[in-house]
Amino acid sequence: MGTELRDSSLSSHGRSTALLGLILVAIAPTVSIITGFVFKAGLLAVLVFCITKVWLFGLPAYWHMKVEGKPFAWSPPKNGGWLVSLGLGIGIILVIIGAYVLLGEMMIDQQTLYELLEPVGLTTPTKLAGAILFWVFINSVLEEYVFRWFITSKLEELTGRKWTAVFLSAGIFTFHHTIALMMFINPLGTFIASLGVFIGGAIFSWIYLQYRSIWVAWVAHACADIAVFGIAWHLIIGF
Repeated sequence: MGTELRDSSLSSHGRSTALLGLILVAIAPTVSIITGFVFKAGLLAVLVFCITKVWLFGLPAYWHMKVEGKPFAWSPPKNGGWLVSLGLGIGIILVIIGAYVLLGEMMIDQQTLYELLEPVGLTTPTKLAGAILFWVFINSVLEEYVFRWFITSKLEELTGRKWTAVFLSAGIFTFHHTIALMMFINPLGTFIASLGVFIGGAIFSWIYLQYRSIWVAWVAHACADIAVFGIAWHLIIGF
């Protein structure tokens, strides 16, 4: 994951390969969200969720090393950026909490959220706490690995432009979140929350391209998840 862009120009074959890898990875989260939130498929949704997580972890690494023949690395944080990411993350927390305090009752249907989480057992304190720990410390790292390292990097290779890659990757990041949000938030709330996800995705992508480490970008992402799932805990379990 440490190999970075050195030459934005790609051959026709290289562009096709990068685009195919991008598509195969980008569709997986949407498949999982549709199965779980749209069809509410219960145990099948859990199975699809697990399969797509394996897909999202394995395919980018396979594509990077076997298809493109690039070396493996752990995305080492060599260029700093920790305080920048933490500062942006704290700012995101304040914005999310502020939006919830001002607009929460208008945006979120508590009963609908409960009904979505109940079939997969996430309405009890122990299971919801375990899920939150998974999303903050594992899933958000996986999302940085997928959306920032693989997808953002592929878009940077394809477009040759940093900001184009930032905004396109933020759009891809937002798409499946929007589908999920539509299931328990009204249209206005979905728009506001999706805008927030897009801005967050753009921030995470910028941090990654600026400092070239998913671990640095993860700090801001984890802060955002803590705020979001803290609100979910408040709605489902209470304080």
